[in-house]
Amino acid sequence: RMRNAQQSVCQNLIENSVEVVRWDPSLRPLAPWAIKNGCPEQLPSLFTEYCDMIENNDWVLASKNQMNDDDDNFLNNKDILLTATSVDSEGIPSWEEFLSMAEEATTESVRYARSSLLATTQPYASQIAEWSSETNAQQALENYCLLGRDEFADQYLSNAAESSSSVSKNRSLYSAGGERLVRGNSNKPSSVLALREAPTVAFSSALSLGSLSSRKVLEAARNHCDSTPPVLSWDAKNRQSIDDIKNKNSLYPSDDPWWGRSSEGALADVVEWREWYQLLAQRSLALQESTLSVEGSSDDDSGDPRELGEVHYWRWKGQHLVRYLTWSAGKDYDEKDPVMLLIHGFAASAPQWERMVYSLRSKLGDKMPPIYAIDLLGFGHSEKPGLSYTQYLWESQIFDFCIEVIEAKPVVLAGNSIGGGLSCGVSSSLGHLCRGLILCNTAGVLVDPDKYQQPLESETSTEAALEGNPEQPYEPVPLVGRNSLDLFGKTVIDLIFPQVEERLVSIYGARPQNADQGLVKAIQQGATNPGSPNIIGSGQKLGPNRPLNEVICPPFGFVGPVLVVMGLEDRVSSPMVAQQRASTFDRLRDGVKVERLETGGHCPQDELPDGVAEAICKWLPQALDFVPSDVQEQIKNKKESYVR
Repeated sequence: RMRNAQQSVCQNLIENSVEVVRWDPSLRPLAPWAIKNGCPEQLPSLFTEYCDMIENNDWVLASKNQMNDDDDNFLNNKDILLTATSVDSEGIPSWEEFLSMAEEATTESVRYARSSLLATTQPYASQIAEWSSETNAQQALENYCLLGRDEFADQYLSNAAESSSSVSKNRSLYSAGGERLVRGNSNKPSSVLALREAPTVAFSSALSLGSLSSRKVLEAARNHCDSTPPVLSWDAKNRQSIDDIKNKNSLYPSDDPWWGRSSEGALADVVEWREWYQLLAQRSLALQESTLSVEGSSDDDSGDPRELGEVHYWRWKGQHLVRYLTWSAGKDYDEKDPVMLLIHGFAASAPQWERMVYSLRSKLGDKMPPIYAIDLLGFGHSEKPGLSYTQYLWESQIFDFCIEVIEAKPVVLAGNSIGGGLSCGVSSSLGHLCRGLILCNTAGVLVDPDKYQQPLESETSTEAALEGNPEQPYEPVPLVGRNSLDLFGKTVIDLIFPQVEERLVSIYGARPQNADQGLVKAIQQGATNPGSPNIIGSGQKLGPNRPLNEVICPPFGFVGPVLVVMGLEDRVSSPMVAQQRASTFDRLRDGVKVERLETGGHCPQDELPDGVAEAICKWLPQALDFVPSDVQEQIKNKKESYVR
């Protein structure tokens, strides 16, 4: 509402011959992609193109008038940094009015979900909120420059879960997972957080709100942080020929050291990476507007047909851009029925579901439900911020998407590989909102039901995770420490990158045509985007997984209908493992239906979309008929208007 009102006012002023100068939050407002108003041909398609264009002509400090920043006084005048200015205005709502407007616009179903379901509080939530104001953000930036990344992290980021009694109600699996990292074996934050995590946590919220300028952050990194020489001689770039008084530390977006990252470099990377992913989002939307394509899809028609999704972006936690696709409902869709949310596997992205959506619509026709597909943070066209990635980060992202974007409507979750395992965890947290699960060659710990021992409620793996798994503390990599995690990620990418096409053809054994150039490009582009090595290296930080026996079985997990689609020729886990897991799922509990695809592989939804769609159509009536017990009670008493 506020954005629409603002745009309307600006348009009226322009129509009345009043010049409107809009504040430009971008890092390089004089770059060609900004001047050309985001035309697709002006927007770089690869991060390497972005880096090359900048190194040939860095527009970031080209015009002080355009920047609207007083860089000469930056960090030198404490009156500027620490004095808050208040401007009276009848046209700008107060903070209280903003909150009232937000509450008024929030649906009853969202309010109920937020009050009754498990919290998804992020690590360091209170500290992030404190740093989001202009004064505190600038003070934090000054402290970062003075202390350096590691001392800054140790001083301010030692309490990820904020377990004091006043905020204990905000404990969540996500924040507890962060606490596990910094608490284990008396770890210092500087020894366990990702190389860019301290500045990412400190400044992402303020940068998104506009209370901190990205140009000011880059200026601080380049000229106000102490210069740190690289550990390895070959990581040093030959910058001697560049006499740049506005970049004393010689920081560029193409910097990619093999060992570690300097304090000032980590700070610069935060804004450089944010700028790149913002441009990638602009490019995706511009391509869609020009009806060219959705990046990650393919114009190659040799494979099964696909239905392109409509591209949207959402800023998770108000900080990180997340891409998602949507497909419209059929005209006979009953709005009381659940929508569907699709979650991809590791290294994949949302467009990998487009073939299955096409097949599903061809079978359901006008009864097709609305469908969403999300790019997990760190994959596809979603940002790859320098955080510590755990299963609970992704579960929280999916959960928040269901509440904020889908607006707490009943939902069927469908996931492939790790997307399936994450869907299982989210189904347990969503409570009454989840009406069904579709698992395509899902990941996740699955114990033989005959051997599984039901824990007491106080001893479940969920309770242990909420306490940060104190019995299984995090242990950093001995001797070499956190620098080795990014190095490991780089090594994996360099090894796998040349083999992507060949590996995909092997994985898509039944329909190699579906492993088309769009899929190859999407995976390769994701691998070359900044932040990828950290995501791979974060695998070493994963906490103990909650078994599927707990999260999708009574009495502690999801009790509704589950469809397991298992491609038996799975060449990722192996055909033998696929057979074994299918058999185990058969015996897991009542309400779990297993559909075996004899020739299907690890990604059956894309390899054999007709087979998966047919299985869903046969199973879907169970999800439509399923009503959780708490919802049944609410219907009976007619007390809650969130039931639709």
